[in-house]
This record gives sequence, C-alpha cells and structure tokens, in this order.
Amino acid sequence: MTTNYILNVVKSSNTTSTVRRDAKDLQGDAVEEAAGLRVALTRLTRQLRSRSRSTTDDVTPSQTSALARIEQLGPLRLGVLADVEGTSAATMCRIVDGLEERRLIARVPDPDDGRASNLQLSSEGGALLAELRSRSTEALRSALGELTVAEHEIVPDAISLLERLSDLLNRTER
Repeated sequence: MTTNYILNVVKSSNTTSTVRRDAKDLQGDAVEEAAGLRVALTRLTRQLRSRSRSTTDDVTPSQTSALARIEQLGPLRLGVLADVEGTSAATMCRIVDGLEERRLIARVPDPDDGRASNLQLSSEGGALLAELRSRSTEALRSALGELTVAEHEIVPDAISLLERLSDLLNRTER
C-alpha cells in the first residue's frame, strides 16, 4: 500500500493548492532537490568567492574559512581549529602558516598552558575579513536588485530554510 502525502504548493499567484503524491514520487523528488540545491549552492559560493576577491588577494577559501572561525571562536588552539573546520591538524598547520606569514593571525600564549599557543585574529586579518564580506554582500545586494517583486518576497523564507538545512546538517555531523 502506498502512503499518500499531502503537500502545500504555493502557486505564482500566491494561492495555495493541495497536491497528493505517493512516497516513491517524493523520494525521487528529494534526490533531485538535494542535487539541485547542492549545485545551486556550489555555483553561488563560487560566484561570491570570485566577486569578493581583488586582484591582490591570494587568500584561499580554506584560509578565509579559518580566519572567520578564529574571529568567531576567539583565540583557540590549532587542533581545535582543525576539528571545527573538519580537517587534519597537518592540513590546518599549512593553512595557519600561510595566514601567519601574511600577518593575518598571530600566535599568542595559551593562558591555561604556557607551553602551548593559541591562534588569534590580527587587525589585518579582521580588516581583510571585513573587506571580503563587504564585497560579497554588495554582490548579493546587486543580484537581489535584479529579482522580481515576487522573487524578492520569497527571500526571507529562503534564508530561514537555508539556515534550517544548515542546522540539520550540523546536527547530523556529530
């Protein structure tokens, strides 16, 4: 026996209709939706990355991500940064060495263990992150300006949905 699901589908005229679909249709749709969402997010990320870079920037996406984590979490050990970034300590060491070379981060003594050091964002690192974010935000603002009124009205719901998906993925990671 096939289980029927009821979905609310929002039509372009903003009226709601009810559609009955069976479980097999939903499973196929879920795979297609997941693949489509993955491709769209990858393209969006690539576009934002390319627009946030200047010709003098040579900071990699991995370095940018590490900088943002250090800013977010405050001074932290390299091993902790590797864990939250989902990479090995050896890989993170190479990333951190590049950031330290450019003076985007600094190693500071760990207050709990004098033999260890923590990674801390430098003022140059903070300024670079602010510049990258500003460029990305401007690129998105410009693209949002090209949307129709109906598309623009969906944006807040899309943001909430993407945040929810992020939370679900983060929860299942652990």
